[in-house]
Amino acid sequence: MRLALPLALLLTTSLPAVAEMPAPTGHVLLTLGGAVTETNLPPRGENDGGLLGFLDVQHEGAAGFDAVTLDSMKQVEITIAYGPEGNQRQIAFSGPLLADVMTLAGAVGKTAKPMAMDGYQSEISWDSITSHQPILATHADGFPMGIGGYGPTMIVFRPTDDEELAQEQAGQQVWALAYIEVE
Repeated sequence: MRLALPLALLLTTSLPAVAEMPAPTGHVLLTLGGAVTETNLPPRGENDGGLLGFLDVQHEGAAGFDAVTLDSMKQVEITIAYGPEGNQRQIAFSGPLLADVMTLAGAVGKTAKPMAMDGYQSEISWDSITSHQPILATHADGFPMGIGGYGPTMIVFRPTDDEELAQEQAGQQVWALAYIEVE
C-alpha cells in the first residue's frame, strides 16, 4: 500500500488529469468537438450560425477552452522563424502542449483535425502529437495572439532538420485556429 500513494502522486503530477471540463468563464478561444468525452458546450446543429456554422461544424457537445483555462495549463515556449515568405523573423510562441489540451477534453489517442477560421484544415495523428509535442500557442513574443494576426490560437511545432518532416508539419501548423475536430 505504501508504494501505491507515491505512484499515484507521480501519475497525477506528470500528466494532466482527465477531469470534468470547467465551464468557460470568458470568450471561448478554441473548441474541440467530435470524439471528445469531456464537454462543457452544448450540441451544435446545422442552423446554429456564427463562424462554426460558416465552417459547417456540428457536434453533440464539445470542449470549449477560454484564455483562463488555457493559461492555467503548463506553458511551453517554442521559438521559430515565422511570417510571410521573404520577411520571416524569430517569434517565441507559447501555450500548452496540444496533447495536454486533448487530454483535458478526453481525446487521448485520437487524431486532431485543426481548422482555421478560413476553413483550412489539417490532420495530426496522436503519434505525431506525442512524439513531436506541438503546442497550442496562445501568445507570440509574450502577448496574447488576436484575430487578425496568428490567433486566437495556433499549432506550433519545434524546428526540425528533417526536411520531409518540416514540410509535413508546415501544413499542420494551422494559425487563426478556432476549432479542432477530433476523430
